[in-house]
Amino acid sequence: MDIKNDQLFCNVRERKIKNSKPVLNDSVIREWFHHQRERTSIYYKKEILCLPPYWTDDEILKNYKFVNTKRTWDRETKWLLKNIINNHSVSYDNKILNSFLFRVINKSDTLREINAPFDFSKMNIKYINETIREQLNNISLKNPNYVFFSAAYILGGPKVNFGKFLEEIEGKTEKNMILRMIKFVFYNQDKIVNGVNVSANQLEVFNHLKSFSGIGNFLAYQIFVDLTYINKFPFTEMNFVVSGPGCERGINWIFSDRDGMNSEECLFWFTLNQNKISEEYKEKWDMDEIFHFLPKEERTYTLMDMENSGACEIDKRCRTKFNNKRPKQKYYYQDNNLKLF
Repeated sequence: MDIKNDQLFCNVRERKIKNSKPVLNDSVIREWFHHQRERTSIYYKKEILCLPPYWTDDEILKNYKFVNTKRTWDRETKWLLKNIINNHSVSYDNKILNSFLFRVINKSDTLREINAPFDFSKMNIKYINETIREQLNNISLKNPNYVFFSAAYILGGPKVNFGKFLEEIEGKTEKNMILRMIKFVFYNQDKIVNGVNVSANQLEVFNHLKSFSGIGNFLAYQIFVDLTYINKFPFTEMNFVVSGPGCERGINWIFSDRDGMNSEECLFWFTLNQNKISEEYKEKWDMDEIFHFLPKEERTYTLMDMENSGACEIDKRCRTKFNNKRPKQKYYYQDNNLKLF
């Protein structure tokens, strides 16, 4: 049964998108198509065929870390899908809560060690303070250099603001940052779930998530997208997007003149016109060919793909290609005998 109820062109001007005639940066567009094709090919060779490196001759992609073309291919999101979203033993409400918790930690290794996902309805503060705290201490004892959070997102907002929230609730400072995240979700579980359930469209879900102190635009959108993977969740990622700082920079590379569109409208416009653009620039863009290893119905390049890989990653690529500035994270191969530099 199809229970999805997207508001089409949510929070953007449909007429503006359909009537705009922006000007694109020719050299960047060619880099864009090349990057999407090659990054997809790398995933296929590495993850599907399990071939040894190198998986590309592209020096930029060979040397630096770039996200996968599709968000669901990323290591952390794969854990989320397997252990929370598609876990039949986790209730719908707990899928929402554990998805929220997952993204403000964003490191599956940590969650695995503390036996997540949790049943928040049966959890109590004693279990958090004693059992989970002990599990976290044991991680540090085994590996004093262990990093509990992912470096992919900047999570300073939740760490600070969730701590302030807990001081008001408990009357003392919770120094353990992971426990801050878990306790915040525990104390706010009804508010989180109820706000999601009464939202009439995608924007309302996003604004509800953003209403929690410490959750900014970027994190709220990432949590929203995670929720769209839940079968019972009424919305998809197809008709709503939020442009983060990296995405904004990528859009500025792609568009020489936006013709009055805001960043989200640019993402919609490019996604809707991708085939027309590829024809104009004589760039290969056959979905059946590029995504040949996926089921037929998944061989598409979506609005989320455009936000995640299309805009954010083209900024990193173009800064390297045209401005002689390197991305922050190098790609390190497991085989130490492989030398890149």
